[in-house]
Amino acid sequence: MYYSEIGKIIEAGLDRDKEKVRSFALLLAKKMGEDGETRGSNRISGILEKRRGAGATMDSLVPLPVDQESRMNIVDIDYDPHAEDLILSEPVRLKLQDFMDTIQHKKRMDDMGLEFSQSLLLYGHPGCGKTTAASYIASKMQLPLVTAKLDTLISSLLGATAKNIHKIFEYAKRQPCVLFLDEFDAIAKARDDQHELGELKRVVNSLLQNIDDYCDDGILIAATNHQELLDNAIWRRFQVVIEMPRPGLPEIKQMMGLFPEFVDTSQIKENQWKKVYQSMIGLSYSDIKKINNNLSKKTVLNDSFRLDMESIIAEVYLFKTHGDYTKEDMAMFMLECGVPKKRVAAFTGFSRRKTDEYAERVNADER
Repeated sequence: MYYSEIGKIIEAGLDRDKEKVRSFALLLAKKMGEDGETRGSNRISGILEKRRGAGATMDSLVPLPVDQESRMNIVDIDYDPHAEDLILSEPVRLKLQDFMDTIQHKKRMDDMGLEFSQSLLLYGHPGCGKTTAASYIASKMQLPLVTAKLDTLISSLLGATAKNIHKIFEYAKRQPCVLFLDEFDAIAKARDDQHELGELKRVVNSLLQNIDDYCDDGILIAATNHQELLDNAIWRRFQVVIEMPRPGLPEIKQMMGLFPEFVDTSQIKENQWKKVYQSMIGLSYSDIKKINNNLSKKTVLNDSFRLDMESIIAEVYLFKTHGDYTKEDMAMFMLECGVPKKRVAAFTGFSRRKTDEYAERVNADER
């Protein structure tokens, strides 16, 4: 069950790498504790505390890398072994699972002569699950997620950015972890960009070299919202590339089933839900989560924990317009989304006659 961690500990011991031994021993102790093997977990933790001092944690075993100029940490480290299941389209879910399964069986494939780089590139619109997917993979692999802080990674000192990249990869090599490079386009831009200086070319070359050196044994995930900016050589470095699309109707339906228990949606009928889902087409996962949170908050503030169809569609409209709207525009949007005229009138305060006029305009536009 713990062969991977034990193997890494033995390898690090033979290499006389004390910090790596401690890191993998700590991870082994955490996994054993979560599996109920408390006696073994406590014994390993006791040895680590005795040799290193009480309170040893994953991020304290190996000092975090820092930028030479600002002296700020250039990575964050997070460990969450109990991440919730993702809401994603089935094709994306299967691709992520295939990536994790392949990592789990990498030694077997190595023994059979199959080459596999443990590298994954995620791209797509903001808010569509790239960072969440990286956290999910790290959780399922029961490894910490080491995230590069690109705002501190890019230095004003000539050559320092390439050095920072090297520091990050060297740090990740000494940790049992998943290395995550978010906003990847910031450091992986095409080297033929006429607006960039020669320093960018040196940074990309350094990045390519470090990826090649790291991915045989280390797990690398990169994410970008601007895949069109990436250097061509970057694409070839990743074994698996997955587009993270906006949610479709099945995923929106799942998202809308995540209201807190105190929110009552029982009066919304199935045909009304379908209209709600349709109104959200084009939004991201994070957009829908924000809408749900806003709706839940309003039920508390209004001291009424019920939600109806028109309240949800109105909240969708508020989100899409960032609050810059007129009541007339909101009424038109609600009518376009299939809210009955009577309920639009009651929600907006318009007369039935005025609402009928708006409905006629909507019907004319649709024709």
